[in-house]
Amino acid sequence: MVSRKVEPRIWKGQVPARLFMILARKSPPVVILRRGPTQWVQLIKWNTDTNTLQFGQWFHGRIYEKRCDLSPDGSLLIYFAQKISARTLKDHEGTHSWAAISKPPYLTAIALWPKGQSRDGGGLFEKNKTVLLNHESEVAKPHPNHVPVRLHVILKECGDRGDEPIFSERLERDGWSLTQEWKGESTGIPYRFRSVQAEIREKANGSRTIRMTRSKESHDYSDEIAVVSRHTGAVTTIERAGWVDWGKRGRLIIARDGRISIGDIDRDGRLTEKVLADLNPSKPTPLVAPHWAQTW
Repeated sequence: MVSRKVEPRIWKGQVPARLFMILARKSPPVVILRRGPTQWVQLIKWNTDTNTLQFGQWFHGRIYEKRCDLSPDGSLLIYFAQKISARTLKDHEGTHSWAAISKPPYLTAIALWPKGQSRDGGGLFEKNKTVLLNHESEVAKPHPNHVPVRLHVILKECGDRGDEPIFSERLERDGWSLTQEWKGESTGIPYRFRSVQAEIREKANGSRTIRMTRSKESHDYSDEIAVVSRHTGAVTTIERAGWVDWGKRGRLIIARDGRISIGDIDRDGRLTEKVLADLNPSKPTPLVAPHWAQTW
């Protein structure tokens, strides 16, 4: 582990991996969705009690990380994926986009719902064995080869708005309070808007609060994350962060530039990081899920 003061960094030649984390609500596991190179995603499971990583399967396609969720005990992941190719477009039994449930760090589906388009999709875990499926009723039937077992599936009202409202609902559930509502205007193209007023969400831990400011341009959100001291008012911007959250022990967890770090902020707002893992060297590698990850 390396402790370092964070300075602005310019990447030359190599683009760092993009990281997104989902924390289990009632247990140590965290899943990390690692993107890079383009159209490649790897699932990684991090046990925050032991600081150990399990490197899982790769997927060649797109996983919409903001429509994914982890069960409270960390044993199941629901994710929404898209893979457009000549084969998937001709597959009449499946589709080029789908929601699936797997056992981290593997993406092999033990339940799967073909979708057919990517305007919504995914789901949220209400309990360990109860999932809210973010699909329209006409595409809520599971694939015959991937039927959920001992899982209560509730059809969630679909917003047909991409990552919303499912991502905001997950944030609210996980303690991110809304302090300023998003306001937007149409760009003149159906389903495309731009921000007039950014959305602000905050998640407190003791005397410090993580502040996430979200803006939207067309289909793309831009997230700016900072930590605010309620005692001094100091604002520490976490530049280039893919995700920042409070860990189970109140630690500041930072995912950025392809690295997972634990952050520490002094009274003057200066940030230092202890790097736990550098995920940039990972390369797509075939990996077959073990038997336990292929069955209920």
